[in-house]
Amino acid sequence: MFESAAPAPRFKPSFPIKLPPLRGGFVRFLLRVSVILVPLVLLRACLITYVPLDQIGLRQVSFGMNKGLQKELVQPGYRRAISGYETIRTFPRNIQAIEFTNDETERGADHRTVAAINVPTVDGYPVAVDVTVLYRIADPFLVTSKFGFGRGYEDNVVMRFTDPAIKQHLGELRAEEFYRDQRIAKVHDLKKELAEKFRQNGLELADVLIRQYDYPDTFQQLTEQKKIQDQSVLTNRALAKQAEVDTRLKQTAAEGQNSINVRSAEFQAQITGLNAQRDFYERSKHAEADLLVKSAEAQGTEDINRAMEGAGSDKLLRLRKGLAILNGIKGPIYISEDPTDIGKLTAKH
Repeated sequence: MFESAAPAPRFKPSFPIKLPPLRGGFVRFLLRVSVILVPLVLLRACLITYVPLDQIGLRQVSFGMNKGLQKELVQPGYRRAISGYETIRTFPRNIQAIEFTNDETERGADHRTVAAINVPTVDGYPVAVDVTVLYRIADPFLVTSKFGFGRGYEDNVVMRFTDPAIKQHLGELRAEEFYRDQRIAKVHDLKKELAEKFRQNGLELADVLIRQYDYPDTFQQLTEQKKIQDQSVLTNRALAKQAEVDTRLKQTAAEGQNSINVRSAEFQAQITGLNAQRDFYERSKHAEADLLVKSAEAQGTEDINRAMEGAGSDKLLRLRKGLAILNGIKGPIYISEDPTDIGKLTAKH
């Protein structure tokens, strides 16, 4: 009565694998297992959550007396999380990195990469600096309170403070000083400043790596020109200093010669004065000696005259007279009488 008018198909599908017929005992076993596992799975999904080992969590309560974000940290592992009442927000606890570079080969999915930092140096050269900032979340509650959930702290803290700090500290260097010890001191000050700013925002700075410096294409030509100018300036300064030194040398030599002449004149005056004092001393001593001699001679004459006036003076006179006569006789003297008889001799002459 209700036969179909459609013809029967010529081909029927065939399955190479035949399923075993389900028996009543196996179905009952599956039902029992489902009765046990399904509540456990639902309990696991509604009451427990898993915090990975490389993350840390914060508990957020939706309603009740403790509504809001809790300050107590949720450690890694299986933790309570009642669905609809509370939620555990997780944050990475390991070291994170942000790279400032223009090299496309250094980009990766495990960290954020932005353009290199262009540092204007004091000598006017823009230097592109590749920097890697390593940090970790030290206070998730503070980070969430300031920047919310997600990775807003990267823009508001890491990138916001790193770019101007590097431009400030490294910008105080000349382009060629990036490969000298001055850079080490500036990087030390940079790390100190960034560490304090990161700490105020709940982050901990691990390190700041200054990895590469890219100079502009015209740097070599401009540097050579500047070096030539600097050498010319230094040469002119050296020549000016040499001329100044020569002038001072000549002035010092003239002053020295003048001092020598003055000293020579002073010494000559002193020698002349000493010679005059010596001559005066000699003349005075000679005059004193002559005065003493003349005084002695006068005293002797006076003593002789006084002696002449005393007893025997007539004999002395005759003796002097005889000596004078003898001295006046020329030629041989023939003595026939007593030569001591002065009276006879004087009587004959």
